[in-house]
Amino acid sequence: MTIMKQHTIFSLIFLAFMLSFTSCKKWTDVNPSTRIKEEQFFSNETGFKDLLTGVYIKMGDPALYGREANFGFVDVISQQYDLSVNTFLDQTYPNAEKALYTDAAVQQIINGIWSNGYNCVANLNLLLENLNSADRSLFQAGNFNIIKGEALGLRAFIHFDMLRLFSPSYQAGGANTVSIPYVTKYGNEVPKRVSASEVIALVLADLIEAENLLKEDPLLTGRTITANDDNGYLMNRKLRFNYYAVLALQARAYLWSGQPDKALVAAKKIIEKAESVFPWVLNTALTGSDTNKDRTFTTEYIFGLYENQMLANTTGFITDNSQRGLTVTSSTLNSIYPTAESAADVRRVYLIRSSSFGIYFDKLFQPSTNPHPALTKRMPLIRIPEMYYIAAEASLDVDKAQSITYLNKVRTIRGVSGSILPTATVAQVRTEISKEYRKEYVSEGQLFYYNKRLNNTTVPGFTGTYDTRNYVLPLPPSEIQFGK
Repeated sequence: MTIMKQHTIFSLIFLAFMLSFTSCKKWTDVNPSTRIKEEQFFSNETGFKDLLTGVYIKMGDPALYGREANFGFVDVISQQYDLSVNTFLDQTYPNAEKALYTDAAVQQIINGIWSNGYNCVANLNLLLENLNSADRSLFQAGNFNIIKGEALGLRAFIHFDMLRLFSPSYQAGGANTVSIPYVTKYGNEVPKRVSASEVIALVLADLIEAENLLKEDPLLTGRTITANDDNGYLMNRKLRFNYYAVLALQARAYLWSGQPDKALVAAKKIIEKAESVFPWVLNTALTGSDTNKDRTFTTEYIFGLYENQMLANTTGFITDNSQRGLTVTSSTLNSIYPTAESAADVRRVYLIRSSSFGIYFDKLFQPSTNPHPALTKRMPLIRIPEMYYIAAEASLDVDKAQSITYLNKVRTIRGVSGSILPTATVAQVRTEISKEYRKEYVSEGQLFYYNKRLNNTTVPGFTGTYDTRNYVLPLPPSEIQFGK
């Protein structure tokens, strides 16, 4: 299914009371009644809010960030799990782990990530085009800029992940490779694929505009929002693409594109606010009952999703199920968290669960009874430790001592015994950064992107030399056939 065929002219993606859409209609299927309904929908602020909310809901689909784009498929291809220890009735994940991307079921997952990602982009473009022509008097103070800033930030976020999945890394010479389309218009034109460097430039352009628009973000200004303020619309900013999420994505994009100096600047802006805005999770928040644990470290979110179907999306994958459980062996567990240094590491002590089926990472586990409303149904997408890792890597060649300081900060907070000493070589510090990504980002998909960015041929969990061609997911066949 090409990008052009994924949407109707008014492809609302969320609630049943909205206009229904058929995914295989073309963008050119326009009729007067559809246009009238669209104009009515955007006749007040609520319509804009609802469409943006719909994009967040769509992002939480199990085909995208609700499962496959983090703890599911993307973690599988990062060699995070020991799938061979289970007798899988469904061979989709084991085949994906072996990079059998042409397998029909594996290809279906890949195509689902692509189509759902670009479906979100189409709706963001629909929102942005209507915002640009909207009467500003429809919006309460500050809401226009915040809604537009979020939409631009999300458009950049999704495109960047499509780039990281479907295009070679810069380290592999991917800068000038024709990669993916960067879609900025909602209409009937088939978008053409552009080079990776052009995608990065467009990502950063959207983020610069979003940064300016989101300077009224309550998370930045400190403005207190209650349920009485616009029905609490601007509450829970860490579950929306907020001002700091824009900076965090800038840091990711700059590092990916070989601009560590700029990545460091962006990461440091967030680190400066870390203690007050993104406080480290307390050990006491991890030691309570199953229904009262902050497993995903919500206080550390820079950006995450409210995932209403979290329990359904994880059941049978990170819960006891011998047929498709995403488990590891004790050997792999000890490789990720070496016992000599990890006896008090909270990631091993509190986020690992053993059963008769194997060892599970417990980060996304959801209690089925009496869940804590502020701790469950949360899917982390960017968290504060990554900014320290980016800063450590970006500063390593120019200020090794400062790099070590950034890295030791996270290690100390997590309970890793011993500090990295000032006498450590640059190569040793790089190794420790790699180890930290593996420890910190189980169930979040970020390990794949880390290894791919560096074009690593030595991949933990993989025996032998990793074929770097496997870092690049194939485009959907129909995209190759019909796309530009």
